Amino acid sequence: MRQAGIGTGREQLVATKAQAAWEALNSRQQTYMTVLYDQDQAQETARAQDAAAGYYDDTPASVWRWIDVVTPGAKLTSVQRALALRDVRDDGAGSTLQALQRYGLIEVRDEVVEGPRGKSRTVKTKLTRAGRAAVRAGTKEPGRRRAGELSEYAWERLVRLWRADPGTVRIWGHNTYEALVGRPSPPYAEGKQGDYRITEAGREHYRTLWARYAVLYPDVAAPDPDGGPEPWPAELQRTLDRMKGSVELAHRAQWSAHRRWEEAERDAGKTAAPREGEADAEWHALLLKQAHARSALALVHRERATEEAVVAIRRYAHAVCSAYTAAVEGSPTGSDLTAAVVAAADAGRDSVKVPKPPVCGLHRVDTAVQEAYGTLAGTRTRKRPLPKQMQPAARSVWRDFTDPPQHDLVVRRLLELARTVASYVDGGALRRELHPPAVPDAPADGSPAAGVTTG
Repeated sequence: MRQAGIGTGREQLVATKAQAAWEALNSRQQTYMTVLYDQDQAQETARAQDAAAGYYDDTPASVWRWIDVVTPGAKLTSVQRALALRDVRDDGAGSTLQALQRYGLIEVRDEVVEGPRGKSRTVKTKLTRAGRAAVRAGTKEPGRRRAGELSEYAWERLVRLWRADPGTVRIWGHNTYEALVGRPSPPYAEGKQGDYRITEAGREHYRTLWARYAVLYPDVAAPDPDGGPEPWPAELQRTLDRMKGSVELAHRAQWSAHRRWEEAERDAGKTAAPREGEADAEWHALLLKQAHARSALALVHRERATEEAVVAIRRYAHAVCSAYTAAVEGSPTGSDLTAAVVAAADAGRDSVKVPKPPVCGLHRVDTAVQEAYGTLAGTRTRKRPLPKQMQPAARSVWRDFTDPPQHDLVVRRLLELARTVASYVDGGALRRELHPPAVPDAPADGSPAAGVTTG
């Protein structure tokens, strides 16, 4: 788990209050806060990406942080869709938002507006600072970066320079230049026309704050400056990628064989009488015979590809669940971890029953993984069906083919569990987030650690 005691005394006090605010909420209120926080961060990320691309907008945060919860018309908002997927959807939405507002975690605008079809209700919410802090504390989200620390974008590029040292890396962009050359003094990189090389100041910044960045940005695989072993071996990731690729290849073969079967069935169904003449009749009989043979062969190929896909799904699911358990427990490591994952995949090739993934303590991870496992095991069922706006749309009438028959329900749920777990373990992000290196306390005044300079 993330180490306690990181940061200044003031930061620790704020974190304690935020944790208490989160624990005072019931599960429904926590779900609402998590969904609203995800929407808030998505909007913040989108604005940052626009700014990085040169599209600047000076709209204040007090305006763009408002989130649509209910809008006029039948279209569902992103918040309503996310809540429906979490099976939280009933007439208590208003009371839940009002309770969160009383706790000082959100602001609410609930208005009745006049539209073309008459009066309708619109509801908007905005997270307060206390609300965002509560979600970060309760879901173990990384805290904010401090003065002098790089953004995730800039840190990822400094890692690339560190890996290439003493060589150069071609990295373009005004933001890269400003983050690594323009703002720091002395600069962390040097070069021109997009070819950068790390400087001694950049090396010192990397060595000094590597552990801190490992906590802030676990998605970035940054090597230990002291040469320590990688917590997530590259061979393990290649192994998981190959298993995932086997599933995709089998599904591609299944789809291709199904198309060939459909084409052969259409040819075999042609009953147009041949033109007069013995030769025409013989030729038509030959074509029908070939069409039936092609249909039978394509059907065999489709069944074989389906069997291969099921085996690949079982192996992949057991592999990623084994890797997930190792990421939570912190062992084994290195080649032993790769061997353990491969052994789990081989042992599970004939079974859809996977061990229940352990709870890791990260709310966003546990919610998704435990729900996916509960759906597979049959211990979790939806209270209500999804809204009609979220039901799968019917196939377009112009398409003259169909998809191959779906796997049975258990196999589909097993694949969904594998994809959910893999989204957290791929690249070792979960391993680094749960078991980051020890981070030294920041100075009491909140200034950067020793050896860090800013522009």
